[in-house]
Amino acid sequence: MITWVDGADPIHRAKRLRYQNGADIHFDAVASTRFASSGEIRFAVLSILQFCPFIDRIHIVTDDQYPTILRPIINDPAYRDRIRVVNHRSIYGEHADLLPVFSSRSIETMIHRIPDLAPRFIYLNDDIFIGRPLDETYFFEGDRAVLRGRMRRFPNPMMAKLKRWIGRDRPGYGAAQRAAARLAGSTSVYFLAEHQPHPMHRDTLARFYEQDPEALRRQAGHRFRSAEQISPTGLSNHLEIANGAKVAPATDVGYIRPGRPSGEALADVMKRLNSGAYASFCVQSLDVMSESDCALVLSGLERYYAST
Repeated sequence: MITWVDGADPIHRAKRLRYQNGADIHFDAVASTRFASSGEIRFAVLSILQFCPFIDRIHIVTDDQYPTILRPIINDPAYRDRIRVVNHRSIYGEHADLLPVFSSRSIETMIHRIPDLAPRFIYLNDDIFIGRPLDETYFFEGDRAVLRGRMRRFPNPMMAKLKRWIGRDRPGYGAAQRAAARLAGSTSVYFLAEHQPHPMHRDTLARFYEQDPEALRRQAGHRFRSAEQISPTGLSNHLEIANGAKVAPATDVGYIRPGRPSGEALADVMKRLNSGAYASFCVQSLDVMSESDCALVLSGLERYYAST
């Protein structure tokens, strides 16, 4: 399943601004790039359809929006029954009084509540793509999730406190995974996953939050990303590890962001993508890349995913 938003939609933008004005929110949580859409979701969906035929249905979770760029794919008889657009209200259910929310961590807390979600599923952001043909065993061995990343020691408490002070409580990616590890009971090491697909079990988070519904509401009720939130995928990962999940190195995960890499180095990365070098590939913040780099990435994605 995929989470998606079009921050340029006037209705969504007005709603976002209405709730963020006057609120005490970290500037990083309301940066426009967090809500920007440059058509990446089309490549994310095409990559799943082409390279993961074992996936029966793709759920696209949105805030009362419709990804028109996907209309030709959704209307294709070959794919019509495999793609479903799911509104936030459908997953929040009895907690709909918390809406609207604009934090991906709030939304991710509720994705296990998608109607008709398979017991085992794979979660991607809309800027993450499958890079080559994969079978189900890449993500699950039997019923065990295969988690790709690395175990790391928790940082020195004083250094962590200093970083939080310097960052002014920035809702950082690694910090949210460490917080999730602690919530799951880990005290010395945590599992760090990069920007990649996440294999998950529908009941893992459901069972955890059944024990504390108020914790679910606290986590899912933040309108914007907050340093008080954990990473829901991080929590799922640590609960899966406790259930016997396999931990493997992420040796073939591609990742680019504005300025890293750029120019000729970026062209080489896109060539590698087109040669099938990556199992998964993330393109972060196309909207703030240089015009030349953005064009290079989009042409490479178009060539690889849309030309066949």
